[in-house]
Amino acid sequence: MAKYLAQGTAEKIGQLAGLSPEDREVVAYGLDYLLSGIIGLTLMLAIGLALGFFSETLVIISCWTFIRIFAGGVHCTALWRCTVVNCLGITAAIFFTKGVYYFFPTIFWVGISVIWAISATWLWAPNNSEKPVNEPEMRRKLRLRALFMVTVISSLVIFASNITVEPWSSLAAAGATGLAAGGIMLSPIGFRLVKRLDQKLEKLSRF
Repeated sequence: MAKYLAQGTAEKIGQLAGLSPEDREVVAYGLDYLLSGIIGLTLMLAIGLALGFFSETLVIISCWTFIRIFAGGVHCTALWRCTVVNCLGITAAIFFTKGVYYFFPTIFWVGISVIWAISATWLWAPNNSEKPVNEPEMRRKLRLRALFMVTVISSLVIFASNITVEPWSSLAAAGATGLAAGGIMLSPIGFRLVKRLDQKLEKLSRF
């Protein structure tokens, strides 16, 4: 849906602005990317709201997104499949966070997630399935930048986990889940999982 809407809008913009067919394709891709992001974010927040976990969902998405921006991570081969996988991921993350929050001390989950996120960033960042960075010096700089961002997020989550008044504890658990998810998307396991889901969704779309 987003793709067709983007293409139609790009055609109208192209006609009004006198853009070449190549420029219209660029505009269409940018609009498709923007609309897919808006739709995906809206759906994920709607899932959180429906499950009574809206604030925590927002925290999970924020931590997850910042790690992906600075450290990279696996992508699907189509934007709509990225949206579907992200919605499945956020649903799983919400249920997981609820389970951890109700059955384990928050500080325990926070500690595990922080260690994992920092380790994953050190081992695999920057990691991008589309445009891998191979130049050693550039990789070092990008890794240090990613580690700095993960450390900042981790510090905020640890700080929140030490506030026993609600909703800080549940928000800290959600932040820890966001950190863990960001680390998973950097790892070889995350790559294999997303690629398999991508292939399954591609096959389903052919029916």
